[in-house]
Amino acid sequence: MRIVVSWLRELCPTDLPADEIAERIIANGVHVEEILRPWDGLSGVIAARVVEKHAHPNADRLTLATLDTGGGAAHVAAGVANWEVGDVVPYAPPGSRVPALDQPLGVRTLKGEPSEGMICSPHELAISDDHGAILLLPPDTPPGTDVAALIGLTDAVFDIEIEPNRPDLMSVLGVAREVSAATGVPLVPPDVSVTESLEPCTSVASVEVRDAQRCPRYVARVIRDVRVRPAPLRAQARLFVAGMRPISNVVDATNYVLLELGQPLHPFDLRRLDGEAIVVRRAAEGEAIVTLDDVQRRLTAEDLVIADRAKAVGIAGVMGAAPAEVDDATTDVLLESAYFEPAGIIRTSRRLKLSTEASQRFERGCDPETPGPAAARAARLIAEWAGGRVLGSPIDVGSVPERHRLSIRPSRASFFLAEPVGADEVRGVFDRLGMASEQTDAGEVEVEVPGYRIDLRREVDLIEEVARIRGYARLPSRVPCIATAGGFDDTYAFRRRLREAMLRGGLREMVALSFASPGDLGLMGHDEDDAVRVANPIDAERGFLRTSLVPGLVRALRLNLDRQRRSAALFEVGHVFRVDGELRESERAAFAMAGPAWPGYPGERREFDVFDAKGALEAVLGALGVDSWHVEPVDHWPLHPGRSARVLLGDDELGWFGELHPRAARDADMAGRVAAAELDVDALRRHASHAASAADVPRFPPARRDLSFVVGDDVPAARVAGLIGRAGGDLVDAVTLFDVFSGDPLPEGRKNLGFSVDFRAPDRTLTDAEVDAAVTAVRDLVAHEVGGELRTG
Repeated sequence: MRIVVSWLRELCPTDLPADEIAERIIANGVHVEEILRPWDGLSGVIAARVVEKHAHPNADRLTLATLDTGGGAAHVAAGVANWEVGDVVPYAPPGSRVPALDQPLGVRTLKGEPSEGMICSPHELAISDDHGAILLLPPDTPPGTDVAALIGLTDAVFDIEIEPNRPDLMSVLGVAREVSAATGVPLVPPDVSVTESLEPCTSVASVEVRDAQRCPRYVARVIRDVRVRPAPLRAQARLFVAGMRPISNVVDATNYVLLELGQPLHPFDLRRLDGEAIVVRRAAEGEAIVTLDDVQRRLTAEDLVIADRAKAVGIAGVMGAAPAEVDDATTDVLLESAYFEPAGIIRTSRRLKLSTEASQRFERGCDPETPGPAAARAARLIAEWAGGRVLGSPIDVGSVPERHRLSIRPSRASFFLAEPVGADEVRGVFDRLGMASEQTDAGEVEVEVPGYRIDLRREVDLIEEVARIRGYARLPSRVPCIATAGGFDDTYAFRRRLREAMLRGGLREMVALSFASPGDLGLMGHDEDDAVRVANPIDAERGFLRTSLVPGLVRALRLNLDRQRRSAALFEVGHVFRVDGELRESERAAFAMAGPAWPGYPGERREFDVFDAKGALEAVLGALGVDSWHVEPVDHWPLHPGRSARVLLGDDELGWFGELHPRAARDADMAGRVAAAELDVDALRRHASHAASAADVPRFPPARRDLSFVVGDDVPAARVAGLIGRAGGDLVDAVTLFDVFSGDPLPEGRKNLGFSVDFRAPDRTLTDAEVDAAVTAVRDLVAHEVGGELRTG
């Protein structure tokens, strides 16, 4: 979730810099992934009033304007003409900058007429995707006013990762509570007071809930005589940076409150509701509805819909429908603010593959206490922004559930945190969090848990809150006073050894969830029949268990490169799942690398490729003591034919390495080469040596011989190198391939492999006779095993 820091300051008026605010809430467990500054490229743009407008003499599609900038006149040309004389527009004079352009503005000549800078659309100011019209500023804005300060385009933006058990953080108010707890600055909740007319809502609308289990509470308000137009620019900017498209003042008010309070709302055009009624019911089997994205969807009897007396007008908690949507002709609005059962929303959203801002919040669990205040807040904003009149006596079907109370024992908290914690300190923590508490006669602290903290269910949850707000840095680091046997289980010990081998191979570890999207399956040449479908996925896009570790690694590579890392080489050890008549689970180790292999001077300027993958693989297998392996060409998707191979040891296939096919890399949004490998951990464990070995470097010199063998084209060089080591035994110290040759004068289908072989004994200098005997043994074994002919020796 993305939140403008100035919005946070409205609810918790701290004057700390954005970086320090982020550090403090990160220390309390709020995951601020990044601090964005989307408007850093905006400077020098001012408000200007149009004083003249006339057609361009040489271009039908251009319009010329003379502007009053507050300090003189300016002349500009514009490609759109939704503005008139007297309008106030954002003007970027020569030397100013806008986020949409890389260079400062200057003076240009367009079809023979000079244009001093430009007048800006919302897109050019980074407050909307709309670049088809010039942005119109409030008409009372004085010329010369700084536009960035006027709209609030001067602040940072927090990009926050929301944990599944903390839906309260999916709102500005929820994060502001954490800022208040971290800084001690009192929370200032949004103003939910609203001026109501004497006319009651029940005089013009009705609500009937036919499924109280799926919809325990439904609040409706009516706002009459609205004028649909754009929302205030500051609100539009906040919505846009949060990932929501500004639409109109009525719709934007509901989205604004969704982000501010975490409560989804939906506005209906009251006059388009048959009978001016809302009916919350189950859908009929096969009932069709056209949602606001213009897609017709078939529903089942398991889906909950919002309907009027004749038809469905929305999928409850997911998305509204076209028949009752608010548009420019709307004058009367019925505002929905409800609480829906999370499990039902999850089932509907997953089945329809339709995830929205509303469904994401309902799925995780909204606050059942918030529909009333949220409806009042949205009604207040609609009245302010659209000039509406709020009817009195809102319709409220259902009831607010009673808050549950939990007790925390200070002695138990002291045990878990390994240092004394008193009752007063415990109460102080929950006071900072805005939760009422009291000390009982037994010395416990009883906490009243508000509806927005659905994660607090047990005493240990309260203890975690105490640890979090006191500060994790205060937790002592002590060795447990427990007598335990040392060592690891063999499988854990090997897994740790494998990870260390990967690290020594120049790779960095990553950890990903075991879920995959259909695109992840397709990247590896698998389809949905090969994968295990997750009945209740946490992400609608990733509804399967992964069949390979590689897609997750490629996704992580892309993230690193998108964030301006020059190159990345990552690995993961984890489980994969396949359906092959039955469910098969196996453990794999994989790595992937992309970008420049050596980004600095004086290294060779090249990308990671198959040879880098092979080098990393050799380092890993060598560290594990896996010897005598060889490779065979492989030709299956998504690997590049000719730049990939299977890794074999005897009859066991250890895995594969190579480069992804260029088309597969493009499908994964990777611009260059991607080198990767995936290995079977069980096969590695079977063939790995059980203990590391070490030996002194022999002090006696080696006897070096260059041996050239003529073998068939299909014989891998690694196979011949392995035979040399096997035949020479302990006397072979090193085998290095230095030449590969084919063509005249060699027969067709044959190639020459040249090896430099070091023969060495640890206790003596070898004689020529000993070396000759070893070379003869090598010659005979290579001839017997692969039909090789020794040319020199």
